[in-house]
Amino acid sequence: MSLHSKSLKEATKALKEIAQTHESTIMRIVAQDALDSRYPLQYLADVVRHGCVSGAVTGLIYYVDTHQFYDTHYDEIEAIRYDWEDQTGFKLQPEGDLKNWFSWFAYEQKCFELSD
Repeated sequence: MSLHSKSLKEATKALKEIAQTHESTIMRIVAQDALDSRYPLQYLADVVRHGCVSGAVTGLIYYVDTHQFYDTHYDEIEAIRYDWEDQTGFKLQPEGDLKNWFSWFAYEQKCFELSD
């Protein structure tokens, strides 16, 4: 069941649980970022719809931040990449700064998972 099919109270409770206990560090970060926003479900929808490039994820705007995110979460980002490629049958075609691109990709994927 997606977060969007739950009431705001139920979705907030689910996000809090994810932020405290989920095995995926990136998923925990996404859940906490959503909780820190004024409208958690809208936050997730905005990132899914417009991507990190929109500036919606304030912690992933500057290269210094996306590079640190990538370096910190490299193994998990690679797992997300391999999982996506395995599920879709396509190879990712990153453009521009690779650390930035993969950081945004991983964050957006976790937003999509929470929203789907």
